[in-house]
Amino acid sequence: MFDARCLMFDLASSRRLRGKRGPVDRRVRVGGFTLTELLVTMSVLVLLVFLFTQLLNSAATTMTLGNKRMDADSQARQLLDRMAIDFDQMLKRTDVSYYVKTLGNTQAGNDQIAFFSAVPGYYSQAGYNSNASLVAYRVNADSTSASYNKLERMGKGLALNAAYTPGPSGSPIPLLFLDSANTTTIQNIWPAAASSTTADSDYETAGPQVFRFEYYYLLSSSPSIGTANQLSAGPWSSTNTFSVKDVAAIVVAIAVIEPKSKVLLSNDQIAALAGTLPDFTTDWVPGQLLTQWQNALNANTLGLPRAAISGIRLYERYFYLSQ
Repeated sequence: MFDARCLMFDLASSRRLRGKRGPVDRRVRVGGFTLTELLVTMSVLVLLVFLFTQLLNSAATTMTLGNKRMDADSQARQLLDRMAIDFDQMLKRTDVSYYVKTLGNTQAGNDQIAFFSAVPGYYSQAGYNSNASLVAYRVNADSTSASYNKLERMGKGLALNAAYTPGPSGSPIPLLFLDSANTTTIQNIWPAAASSTTADSDYETAGPQVFRFEYYYLLSSSPSIGTANQLSAGPWSSTNTFSVKDVAAIVVAIAVIEPKSKVLLSNDQIAALAGTLPDFTTDWVPGQLLTQWQNALNANTLGLPRAAISGIRLYERYFYLSQ
């Protein structure tokens, strides 16, 4: 009897418990987002996507500009390093010819320079070759040339034998000394070294993106002509009276346009753009030339694409001449 009653009590208790819990288990609350919550969530998501896109675009622009600067820097460094070797080995004598900027040869626009240097060069004929060359730099101004608007370098090897006699191209020409009549000058013997359009097979492209080339002088502490330690466009009356002893350093400035920006401009536009960058003026302070060039680029009087202008970099270096 006791066991039966206990069993009946347990069954009854179980029914009462199920009766109390049953309705609670069946009442499951179904929740969801309201319209306001959805709108707020979508707004936040759109804002995050917009910010991420802006960040991505900014990073891409920064990377593009960085690559442009690296391309220009690399080319400028190679060219200026080549010039450093040539200027360092320049023959500094009073009895040889130079083709440089002076009062009698002001060279408006892109400059040209030619001098003898103790560096290897190209020899058209074998034998009796010296260790000296005629070195020249120019920006090619021949619109029919493949090197138009590009900086070129000549390294013409000079022979030790024979004397100069006018003759067919390829005749051996030795290192020349100035005669009393000033006929054995660089511009007379090698006209391509003193011209921006005359062709010469010994010219090679040294700066394909360099479209503006300018140089001037830092005079020595005791020059024969000019003011001591002055920046000068050249105080000498003519090329033949140029005295390298008066020069402490030759200062070279170049403008380089990176390749992706260059394709946005025609050759005529590049030539016109070079013409807007002013020549150096005597008594300008250090850095003023590049400031004037940057101001001209910012003014953009030709109305050229800003994307092309932004790809132009300006460089300047002092090449000190050991006396």
